[in-house]
Amino acid sequence: MSTRSALPTGTVTMLFTDIEGSTRLLKRLGEGYGDLLAEHRRLLRAAFAEFGGREMDTQGDAFFVVFDRARNGVGAAVAAQRALAAHAWPEGAECRVRMGLHTGEPNVGDEGYHGMGVHRGARICAVAHGGQVLLSNTTRELVEDELPAGVELRDLGERQLKDIDRPERVYQLEIDGLPSEFPLATAEPAPARSRRRRPLLLGVGILALCALVAAVAALLTTGGGPGSASAAGEVSANSVGIVNPQSGRISGQIPVGSSPSAVTVGSGSIWVTNIDDHSVSRIDAAKQVVVAPIQVGNGPDGIVFGAGKIWVTNGLDGTVSEIDPQTNTVVD
Repeated sequence: MSTRSALPTGTVTMLFTDIEGSTRLLKRLGEGYGDLLAEHRRLLRAAFAEFGGREMDTQGDAFFVVFDRARNGVGAAVAAQRALAAHAWPEGAECRVRMGLHTGEPNVGDEGYHGMGVHRGARICAVAHGGQVLLSNTTRELVEDELPAGVELRDLGERQLKDIDRPERVYQLEIDGLPSEFPLATAEPAPARSRRRRPLLLGVGILALCALVAAVAALLTTGGGPGSASAAGEVSANSVGIVNPQSGRISGQIPVGSSPSAVTVGSGSIWVTNIDDHSVSRIDAAKQVVVAPIQVGNGPDGIVFGAGKIWVTNGLDGTVSEIDPQTNTVVD
């Protein structure tokens, strides 16, 4: 990473990006996903360079880039979305990238930028959808009179961002020729929540999943069942604790995604929503391992099995994802 003296200081505009549904793309394309990822990086880096962006971090399919002026950050985001939309992707796939912009004065250390402004920008990106560019109110104030040609702003109202105390008024860039309707644009502002990254406790009857449903329902209520309070302290964060229904003691644990929140049973498996990862973990009840992480909508916080499908409510974007257990993919 560059040293502190080489980094822009003072007010900078931070752009965060990542690919929506990257797990689904990987499953669909297999080895071809590497080519898609490389093309995605090439297109985005060309847009960043055109507007003087400084690449701060790259992890998997995500970028963190800074610009010395807000209008340059917006220009790069618009150019990147247009390039992505115009590109011929392999096997008819779509590479849909969510983007978020925030302007602030982050602290600069030997390892780069840090501070709440950085987190705010990342959270704004997290509530966007593939193909959507969201701006904080601070960035909007700096660019609304200097927008690129063919670009307008839409006010989406205040949003409660995860782990950020102060709500953020969010704006969407509407780019001529590209989609402009996304779930976030019409959803009501999400209420503030207080969430702790805590384990889920499951009462496991490996030979009888119907017994598991009753045990789960009891342990997810306040107070749980006998021994559940002490058991919770022995389970790692972001894990599912396996509790013996007879003794109330933990017999094991299964790591899942970030901030597991809700659970259901169906098609011979246990299904757990992970709020921060925007995913569902499918657990093999007999082997007690995660067999498939499945990307869904933003902030999945409810799940149920019915009509042969898994149904997930996504609290941050007001949508429902339908998972086909036969393919472990979102079908609607």
